[in-house]
Amino acid sequence: MTVRLAPVEVFSLMINFLLGSAIVVGWNFEANQDVWMTILLSLGMGVGIFYLFILLHSLGKWGNLVEVFELGLGLWVSKILGFIYSLYFLYIAGRVLKDFSFFIGEVLFHNIPIWVISFTFLLVVFYSCFLGIEAIARSSLILCGFTGVIILVLLVFGFLSPFFEISHLTPVLRTNWKQVLSSVFPTGITFPYGELIVFTMVFPYVNNTNSLRKYGWVSVCITGVVLLAAGEMILGLLSSETVNLYIFPFVKALELTSFLDFLSHLEAFAVLLNLIGGFVKISIFMYGGLMILSYLFPKRKLNQLNIISAITIFLFSITLSKNIIQHLFIGLKIVPLYFHIPLQLIIPIILVISLIIKKYIVKSI
Repeated sequence: MTVRLAPVEVFSLMINFLLGSAIVVGWNFEANQDVWMTILLSLGMGVGIFYLFILLHSLGKWGNLVEVFELGLGLWVSKILGFIYSLYFLYIAGRVLKDFSFFIGEVLFHNIPIWVISFTFLLVVFYSCFLGIEAIARSSLILCGFTGVIILVLLVFGFLSPFFEISHLTPVLRTNWKQVLSSVFPTGITFPYGELIVFTMVFPYVNNTNSLRKYGWVSVCITGVVLLAAGEMILGLLSSETVNLYIFPFVKALELTSFLDFLSHLEAFAVLLNLIGGFVKISIFMYGGLMILSYLFPKRKLNQLNIISAITIFLFSITLSKNIIQHLFIGLKIVPLYFHIPLQLIIPIILVISLIIKKYIVKSI
């Protein structure tokens, strides 16, 4: 059966994917009141990264990532890089699963082992990959509506909270550019925008590539605007002096909000956001790794590879780190520099150059 996705389904996947764990655990307030600058700069580069991947597909005749590798770098190199990227996607899926498990264990289930939370949630992701990308996309389209409503409500109540202080957002333009740029690169652009590299396994299924080219940036910008508004809300509620003391500043900020003194635990909605974003993000990464493996090992049944992928993700999630502090340090300091930059930016840029040379220069000789 031919898989086809509508552009709006892919846009919803991108929004849920980009927000994913970023809105809950992906905050970097090193720039203090100028965090809005780091978010906007990261957003601008994120749009550029999106169009880098679109250019990659345009030059690669809209094949999947391994097929584009084969076209640009040759058969054997494509197989080696394909296997590396499959492990990378499954590794990041394990990291996101660990994000989710630590968050749920910290906020909701204090006495339940982390591996139990990971295993339970992974079963849902495993089943979604069993159903296929169309089922994931349709679920994401529905869930995107819930995500939008929840975020809008939380932001409104956050900005209207009596604990929100405009003075916490000033002074601005006091942070030196070196500190701002260090917040943007490498972490700000690789997480979450660079992670769109996994969509190179999804874009070939889009039934209208022109719409993807013209309007795909809107999904990236929506994510950036949401993160900008949420970042300012967090600063206004917690202040730059205390915001870095919390592992989950978004949740702590929501603890200071309430609805007419009746509904006081709005942080529970952060759990729903993490459930939705985590489900979509892990599903996409697992699906991307699974499809590469199915392309590299065509004789293997897809269900067998699905089980292998799920086991690999689970093993990654339980062996990655001992505690949340170590997990966040590795995820925000080590992984962006040594994994994200080469696999999200350097190799795709080399591939684009190779494809351009083969398409325009070699043919003209």
